[in-house]
Amino acid sequence: MRAVKGMRGSRFFMFQAFVIGVVLVIVLGLTRGIIYEEELARAQYPPGISVIGVARQGMYGPLGPLPHEYIEAVTAAEGLITEYWDGEWNEGRDYLGTSYRYLEVFQPALRAGRYFTQKEQEQPVCLVSEGLAKELYGTIAASLGRTISSVSLGIDLTIVGVLEDGVELPVKTVDQNGSEQYQFRVASDRFVIYPLNACPLGDWGGVYRSIWLEGNVLDASQLAAYLEEFDLPASYTVNPLPARHIGDQRERNILIIVLAGFAGLATVVAALGMFGMQMIQVLRRRQEIGLRMAVGARPHQILLEILGNTMFTILIPSGVGVAVGYALHPLLRRLAFPMIFDWFLVVLTFGVLVAFTLLVGFFPAWKGASLDPIECLGRTPRLN
Repeated sequence: MRAVKGMRGSRFFMFQAFVIGVVLVIVLGLTRGIIYEEELARAQYPPGISVIGVARQGMYGPLGPLPHEYIEAVTAAEGLITEYWDGEWNEGRDYLGTSYRYLEVFQPALRAGRYFTQKEQEQPVCLVSEGLAKELYGTIAASLGRTISSVSLGIDLTIVGVLEDGVELPVKTVDQNGSEQYQFRVASDRFVIYPLNACPLGDWGGVYRSIWLEGNVLDASQLAAYLEEFDLPASYTVNPLPARHIGDQRERNILIIVLAGFAGLATVVAALGMFGMQMIQVLRRRQEIGLRMAVGARPHQILLEILGNTMFTILIPSGVGVAVGYALHPLLRRLAFPMIFDWFLVVLTFGVLVAFTLLVGFFPAWKGASLDPIECLGRTPRLN
């Protein structure tokens, strides 16, 4: 009867350990997701700016270069157009066609020279990165006023300014098909920034068109609806990435504290119950412990045996819980929870559970190993 009760108690605590494993991996994954989502929003979303991704309609519908009247319509609505061509698709240079207002709004750091002006909107001028200027002409000063020949664009551009290497600018949203969403900001030491009207891009691989508008999502949606009236086979995606912007850091902190508090409370309650269970198990096995010590068992052997039993009762079920929690992440992502699951998270959670098991099991194991075999074989055992 005692064996049956002991087995039932062990099963209960094994189930409890399993639940702790599931809860820990989910809470840690959710916490990492919340932190990452806010960092993503802050890193990629220009403050106070709404974004419209411009793509061609249909997989095979040609959009072609943007007509000047289309660009003028966006400019009249105080929007900024960018056409970014990824360096992986040309001779290794990151081309960015835009307007003078884009440079005034985002103000990329200059090493020398100036931005191009409104009067130069249709002129073949450009700004280049410091490394590119040195590669072409040896020094920054020698590059100003010189031309850069672009085989990809089919045009010669006069350098009027030199940017710092690694300057980071918001240029990407969706690809030319509108089927892929990409980060907003790109850092490069091979930027070539030129007036969009001087050389509009076609539907080439690695080209990303975007419209940047000061205001909220409603303003961007209204502008997109207006642009749909133009005779241009374009489709529009408003604020494609990220899906929402987290502006208040206190909300994130409160949510993380609530999640961590819930996981911590569940862990503490489970630890107290499991600690008590291990102490009771040591009491129940006192005669076995005393007999083994009487025939020559060393205290460290008793300690390791009790710790091994604790591992079997707590660590293995909780490890299975971690695996089950990890396996649930596709379902949780479908429910739109901002969760990040990877092997690092599994290893971290399992490490926490190992420390938890050792803390719960070491004291009862130490007490069991320090029992007096004479008292264990008698009727009045004391655990002090």
